[in-house]
Amino acid sequence: MQSFGVEQRTEEVYRAMLQLPRAGVEELAAHLGLADADIRTELDHLAGLTLVEPGDERLQHYLALPPDQAVEVLIAREEERLLARQREVDATRTSIGELVDSFVASRRKVGDDGLVEQLDGFRVVRSRLYQLTSAATRHAASMVPGEAFSQRATEASLRLDTSLLQRGISLRTIVSEVSLATPHWDAYLRRTVALGAQVRAHPAPPMLAVVIDNSSAVIPQGLDLTAGAMVVHGAALTAPVAALFDEVWHASTPLAAEPGELPGDPHLSEARIRQVVSLLAQGQKDEAIARRMGVSVRTVRRLVSEAVEALHAQSRFQAGVLAAHRGWVPGPGHPDVPVG
Repeated sequence: MQSFGVEQRTEEVYRAMLQLPRAGVEELAAHLGLADADIRTELDHLAGLTLVEPGDERLQHYLALPPDQAVEVLIAREEERLLARQREVDATRTSIGELVDSFVASRRKVGDDGLVEQLDGFRVVRSRLYQLTSAATRHAASMVPGEAFSQRATEASLRLDTSLLQRGISLRTIVSEVSLATPHWDAYLRRTVALGAQVRAHPAPPMLAVVIDNSSAVIPQGLDLTAGAMVVHGAALTAPVAALFDEVWHASTPLAAEPGELPGDPHLSEARIRQVVSLLAQGQKDEAIARRMGVSVRTVRRLVSEAVEALHAQSRFQAGVLAAHRGWVPGPGHPDVPVG
């Protein structure tokens, strides 16, 4: 009963009443080693919970509600309490939405035509993303290059993802293969897959982007969202971002709800090689690759050397060609690459 908020001594009195159905206050007190006043206090608590009912008033006798009925009473009370709490949470969520609207409105710049927004700073971008995804009616797609998000960020994202999926919103996410080496990130992504989302891993997603209902898109002003982002609206402006997402999506590997589809090396050394080769095939220089991967230039050069050796290539250029043939990156003849 303590799981329903009933104190231990209150439960002990209730159990004693079940064992001694004819006992009055004095007998219960003697049985439990308590004072008569303590028994009366606990009987008041039990009466307040409707777990006892009066018996013989002359003998100050009470009858304990049978256990099966008592449990149903406690469950009903708990359900009522949870329902009231849910109403409070829903009201709070509505209030938070209004606060977010006010916060974003005072910190964004919107063009005269309303098609382009400028958001300065990561905090404003995050709040705007919350607005856009919460307002989604059909689907939301996100492409996340580089390393994993923090554990705190994934916990907040999981709540929003769950809410969107329960509303029937289709969720698609592309992440870098190397990010799956981070346990909490990998677990979060697979949890969303189990809930109904689609997640794919790519050696090197080209940019950070979010597309909502193919009608709005968020793109960073730099390599990430630290400096802020641009939000574009309308099919004409959103289409190029959506097309890029679809191209990368088709070149990515589906992630299962359980581990096993991607390399099992905890350091994902093969994923690192695939990532660096993919960036090489995009024409990225060592310094740019190092910034994108969050490693030193020296590490990039070591990975390039490993990639050339792993692919049995004679040069960096040939390694890029062979990677395209393996389907690591779109290359000539790939269905996602236009001809001519």
